[in-house]
Amino acid sequence: MSGYSVPAVVLGQLGALPTLETVRVAPPERGEVLVRMVASGICHTDISYMRDARVTPVVLGHEGAGIVEQVGAGVTHVRPGDHVVINWQPKCNQCRHCLSGRSDLCENIQGTAVPRVFQGDSPIAVMLNAGTFCPLVVVPAGGAVPIRKDMPLTKAAMLGCAVATGVGAALHTAHIHPGDSVVIIGAGGIGLNIVQGARLANAGAIIVIDLDESRLELARQYGATQTLPGGQPDLAAAVRKLTAGRGVDHVFEAVGVPALMLSGIDMLARGGTLILVGAAARDATLPFHPRRFMSQQQQIMGCIYGNIRPQIDLPLFADWYSDGRLHLDEMHTTSVRLSDVPEVFATLDQDRGIRPIIEFEAQA
Repeated sequence: MSGYSVPAVVLGQLGALPTLETVRVAPPERGEVLVRMVASGICHTDISYMRDARVTPVVLGHEGAGIVEQVGAGVTHVRPGDHVVINWQPKCNQCRHCLSGRSDLCENIQGTAVPRVFQGDSPIAVMLNAGTFCPLVVVPAGGAVPIRKDMPLTKAAMLGCAVATGVGAALHTAHIHPGDSVVIIGAGGIGLNIVQGARLANAGAIIVIDLDESRLELARQYGATQTLPGGQPDLAAAVRKLTAGRGVDHVFEAVGVPALMLSGIDMLARGGTLILVGAAARDATLPFHPRRFMSQQQQIMGCIYGNIRPQIDLPLFADWYSDGRLHLDEMHTTSVRLSDVPEVFATLDQDRGIRPIIEFEAQA
């Protein structure tokens, strides 16, 4: 059988740690692209798959960038040698949402036509149409978005999740207006990019909450106007004190903890919106009083992938990094090899900074 034998980080079953396995990646077929990965970020969503992956075994990873190695028939927007960001939400461009200009709500996210990764003769799944914890990935044509070649791919890797979700949440989900007040709960990779999106939208007060002072310091560098330590007993009261009792227009919960979401509700001003960005457990529930949402005209919104338009926004974010509007260098705090990744998952209590990046070209 044809293909490429390569190592990959595979989650074999729920509740287990991922392991480094040898897999076979089949060549791309019509409408597909083979990408040689250069870098992949380790995101909290990858870690959450240990508890709630829908299918196992599965090759982990969804945030990455690389170089086009081969294209299948019918692919014209990229060619071998192009630098690309992996887009794990390739749109169908045919459903009613895509045709009405809301491709962020696509009803038929595209995957490869047939499995492309195998262990022995058995096909295995790839996480979120990507499976970037592997030196070679095959994605649908829309899953490979070309970007400028002068952006380091170790930084471009973050565009496909942390930047897209965070900046997109501020600009495309919340539609922050100049002067709006904002709270971001959680200053990880996504939270810090929400800070950047709020800054780019010319928000007024940008209040960031986190348990880690070093992350709060980075948030201030990225545009936070005020920061609060997350260990306070009444965070909502602290936010209201900073806003003369009014509350804020937008609260972004970027951790995925229901208790923090409830605290976020209490931070809202009249007409305010709570945006749920953090990935809560699938069985988590959120009790709240609906009457206040009616009488104060408030909203709760979900946000996946920042509601971005991947083919437009990912190259745009690369441009913003290159001209200094987006700051990413400080987020890339640790580099690891692919063979190190199982240890990273086994030692989650060890602080590895904002975004550990797998650098595939450092395998030797």
